[in-house]
Amino acid sequence: MNIKSLLLGSAAALAAVSGAQAADAIVAAEPEPMEYVRVCDAFGTGYFYIPGTETCLKIGGYVRTQVGGRSDFDIDGVGRVQDAGYNTNTRAQLRLEAKSDTELGTLASRITLRANTNDTDRGDAFYLEETYIELGGLRVGQFYNYFDTGLPGETVLHDAGPAAGYVDYQATDTLNNGIRYTFDGGAFMGYVGVDAFNSEAGWKTDLDDSQDEIGVNGLVAAKFGGVSIDVFGGYEFDNEDGVIASTLTAEIGPGSLGIFGVYSTGPNRYWDYSEWTIGAEYAIKVTDKLSITPGAQYWDKILPVSGDYVGGSAWRVGLTADYAITENLAFKTTVNYTDVDIDSGVAGDGDRWDGFVRLQRNF
Repeated sequence: MNIKSLLLGSAAALAAVSGAQAADAIVAAEPEPMEYVRVCDAFGTGYFYIPGTETCLKIGGYVRTQVGGRSDFDIDGVGRVQDAGYNTNTRAQLRLEAKSDTELGTLASRITLRANTNDTDRGDAFYLEETYIELGGLRVGQFYNYFDTGLPGETVLHDAGPAAGYVDYQATDTLNNGIRYTFDGGAFMGYVGVDAFNSEAGWKTDLDDSQDEIGVNGLVAAKFGGVSIDVFGGYEFDNEDGVIASTLTAEIGPGSLGIFGVYSTGPNRYWDYSEWTIGAEYAIKVTDKLSITPGAQYWDKILPVSGDYVGGSAWRVGLTADYAITENLAFKTTVNYTDVDIDSGVAGDGDRWDGFVRLQRNF
């Protein structure tokens, strides 16, 4: 009887201890569900939501390596203005774009970082390229103007002159701080804007009229099926001269024809290479991977002197080939011949061959 009571008492004590331990046991918390990156398709391909926000981010850019060459540029035996030679360059560009919907329209921003190994002015560190804030149609920041966009070939020059190295150009500015408003109606679009040229040069004061480096510009454009046309106008207050330019593209036959023309009232920061120019290219789609683009351009009155163009002319012909090696890896090469007639009483004709080969990986 005593043994039975002892056994029963021991069992009860063990049960009590076990119950107390069960009550005091530490239970591990359930892990928080992981928030995976979500694809954002509201603004096109490549965007994803920044975790925890409704902002869509896109990361892109390219790595490019290029070798270029040129022949001597000798103006009618009066001395070589440019020696023959070659140059090499590797460029890296990183672009971040963020967009989100607001009650005032799409809020967008862009940050572009770029570096060139042979950029002696900036060194090989990354520097700030096109970077801006945009809300609806209003854009403020640093961005390119019309003369940086061009036809697909490398013969017709939008932002360079035929006699570079001989004529002391002011260096047309295509990337500036500014403000622009764009209206996009689908088939029709246009914008008006104000540019602050050389805005990185420091404080602007009223002590020097040459610091009045402000320009106004605008564009209207239309697209009808395979045909598109735009007309650009700009006026620069420092030089008190303006420019009108237009680009027409049309799908014709196996390729696309592009025509570019400019008329300038005098040298200014939008255009200071000639009184007028006209150029054309025809991009031929040979295969799904290969396209060939022959082109030609003519400039008239290419000597900017005392706020006017006084004479000279030039023409240029060339051929560009683009080949898609594989997805996001492209090869480009071009060769061009430029003939310059200064016709100034000091020097006469000069000509030059130039070109490059380029490999570019986009991402």
